[in-house]
This record gives sequence, C-alpha cells and structure tokens, in this order.
Amino acid sequence: MAKVPRDWGWVSWEEDDTPPDVRHFNVAGKSALLWLERSRSLHFAAAAVRAHSASNNPKVGPFGFQIALMLGGLAVETILKMVIVADYCETHGFRRDSREAKEFVPPIHDLTKLVTKAKLRINKADRETLGELTSFSVWRGKYPTPLSATAYTPAVLDASIGRERLWKRYDALYRKLHRLAVRKSFPEAIRAPRRAQARR
Repeated sequence: MAKVPRDWGWVSWEEDDTPPDVRHFNVAGKSALLWLERSRSLHFAAAAVRAHSASNNPKVGPFGFQIALMLGGLAVETILKMVIVADYCETHGFRRDSREAKEFVPPIHDLTKLVTKAKLRINKADRETLGELTSFSVWRGKYPTPLSATAYTPAVLDASIGRERLWKRYDALYRKLHRLAVRKSFPEAIRAPRRAQARR
C-alpha cells in the first residue's frame, strides 16, 4: 500500500491508497461488534420462530422448528466467527486491505470445527449439540435433503419432547458461547465495569 498525502488546508494527513469500498468492506467485516450484534439478532429470530412453531401458528408451517434451529445454528456460527475475526485482528492488526473475507474468517459452516478454531473450551455434550446444530444450519433447516445420501438422516425430532430437549440444549449452549466469546473478544469491556465497582 502506498501512502497518499491529503491536505485540506487546515489539516493534512496520509492515508493508504486502498479503494474506499475495500476499506469499508474491512471495517464491517473485521468489526467484532457487528458480528456480535448479528449473532444476537439471529438468536432472537430463532426464539421468535420457535415460539410461533410451538404455538402451532399455521403461518410458520410444519418446518418451523427446523427453521428455528437453522437460525440458532447460524447464531452460533456467527458468534464463533466473531471470536476468530477478533483473534485475527489482534494477531495481524486491523488492516483495511483484505479483499476477500476468507483472508480473516474461515469459509466453513461446521460448528465443531469453528469452535476449535475459536479456541473456546467446551465439553463433550456441547460438541454433540454443535454437531446436531450443524445439520440444521447446513441443510435440515433449508432443504428437504442434503447434497449426498451419506449425509441424510431421517428427521429424528418429530416428537415434541425431542424438539424441546434439543432447543433447551441449543439455548443453554448459545448463552454459554456468548459469555465465553464476549470475555475473549472484549476483555477490556469486561474489566472496566469491575474496576469501577472496585473503586466504589
């Protein structure tokens, strides 16, 4: 990147010659806060769809529960990618010249692989839940069938008891990952209120 001098008469500075659209792409894509807010929105949307599905709202249709878990899987994916993006920026600095998102966030959707890349410590039961959620965000919530027969398993969650159990596991796991991700990606925001309370 070359430095370009700028002068408005009363102020002068240098900036890189990266095109504005690339700079804005990086500012948005590397903002942990935007990733966090998108994840929260997806989680709230998942809860809303689940509530309508649980009340047998005819507008949601017979696949409302699968769609709710798809949104939940996307909420988890987004919060895990937030941690990965924040780690990338801490390691490489907040550069504004990346031209593709795969330079700073992995283009994968497997939640068990993403939690490993995010370096968040979870237990075996959490990993099993992530495995189940991956199937909803990759195909079960979107399509009637996966890309190959080997990935197909019949809908095993037809019983409302099984659905509620999986939803509760997802909801608890999302809250846990949210807490861990925020602590890791925004450590100063966590410490500042504690310091203020300690001074009182």
